[in-house]
Amino acid sequence: MKILPIQKNYCTNYTSRVREVSNSESCNKYSYVSSDLAKKNVNFTGVMLPVAHLAKKIPLEERLASLFEVIMPGDVIFSSKTLRDAQKALKDSVDAFDNVLKRFFYIPDDNIKGSVAFFRGTNNDLSLVNPNQFEIAVKSGDNVQNLKFNESAYLVEGDFVDIKDKKILVKNRPDINLSFQRDIFSRAFDMSDFVKLGIKNQNIKSIRALSKDLGKNEKYLTFADVGGQDKVINELKKGILYPIKYPEAFENSIVNHGYIMYGPPGTGKTLIAQALANETDANFIKLNGLEMESKWVGESEENWRKLFDAARENQPSIIFVDEFDAVAKKRGSVDVYGDKVVNQLLTLMSDVEKNGDDIYVIAATNKMDLLDDAITRSGRFGKHIEVKAPETHSDILNIFDIHTKNKPLSPELDKDKIADVLLKEKTTGADIAFIVNSAHENAFERAGIYKKMEDGTFSKNDILSFRINDEDFKKSITDFISTHKGKKHRAIGFEKYNLK
Repeated sequence: MKILPIQKNYCTNYTSRVREVSNSESCNKYSYVSSDLAKKNVNFTGVMLPVAHLAKKIPLEERLASLFEVIMPGDVIFSSKTLRDAQKALKDSVDAFDNVLKRFFYIPDDNIKGSVAFFRGTNNDLSLVNPNQFEIAVKSGDNVQNLKFNESAYLVEGDFVDIKDKKILVKNRPDINLSFQRDIFSRAFDMSDFVKLGIKNQNIKSIRALSKDLGKNEKYLTFADVGGQDKVINELKKGILYPIKYPEAFENSIVNHGYIMYGPPGTGKTLIAQALANETDANFIKLNGLEMESKWVGESEENWRKLFDAARENQPSIIFVDEFDAVAKKRGSVDVYGDKVVNQLLTLMSDVEKNGDDIYVIAATNKMDLLDDAITRSGRFGKHIEVKAPETHSDILNIFDIHTKNKPLSPELDKDKIADVLLKEKTTGADIAFIVNSAHENAFERAGIYKKMEDGTFSKNDILSFRINDEDFKKSITDFISTHKGKKHRAIGFEKYNLK
């Protein structure tokens, strides 16, 4: 579980009204202080003291008891000299908590040498966690339990907690009513909405994971389904996959949230993005740049805002934008509305970076030179990854094996020689997928499968011994060259490369 930097979150006051302090009450064991006075210095016995400093004069056990009255399952009370010390201790001991933490209450105390944390479990039991690298003790009657780092113990009224030379009596309620002072002697951090979103996201991930067990009818893409792009995959692993899966390792690093994959069509940019989303279990949003454009002025900008809002509500999210050059073209042209879209994108990406959102935007284009300079600079889409057509025999063979993985290939098929032809023709991953499927269709034609389907005589037994052979791939490659490489047919095929 990741505990976000606490000082960045909104603090909630838990008093709804102000109680006036009378002269007689000021002589009580603990002085009452109104919420309004928290913002200024108050004169007590002729000395100017900050109210927060005055609140520390209330014994820690009384302040804790006041919060014990109101905390619920999932709430944590922690105390130390500084908030930063307490936050670090909680992060180090997060494994000790066996339930989701929803609200945090911090009580500063100058007399604690270390930190102490109390929490309500799912059964409403009060427990103590030792977040220190030294032992603390819990005394219950004549029994003493020593707690090492990350160990916990149940507490009941009357127990004592010994931390170094400080003893804290556990009480269910304070000697006097301190409810009006809780916002003075403690700070509250309500993470309930954040936790609800986290639970929702985890449930979505679990539901998505069901597709892995639905059988062959469900195509669940992973990096294993992407061939010939090891360098690209390695870049995305280091830049996106690992920060999502291991956020604690990147706390002191600047994480890049914008990536541009550029290269010719058919090289697998979309496939790579889909596989990345599955590898990270992230929410995946795929769109074409033109889909976000609108003829109505201002509507395109609103579409982008809604898109990022949806991604923010379902973090971690990966947004994949194909044909990115359609919306992020250079500004300063006659297209003033396009300029506004670019400005909106720059603002949204800056917000993602500033807020540290678990949102990553991958843009794809084959026209890198058309993109606005501000879009491509560091901090927005500062990471550029070239996705090339396969350049080696090994890359071609890897892609070929992926696309023929579930195909019934003839044992005599010479895949190495086929790969040589495909490499010579500078085929992309999409080209290879097309050629493989075309060869499958050619095999159906050669074996009379289509004819039997037409006549209504086809049965499953007809494909039990069915295989795709060299002849089927020869025809598929020849047709591909003729159709996709220009009208002029070149004598390239199995014969030229001695593939008979």
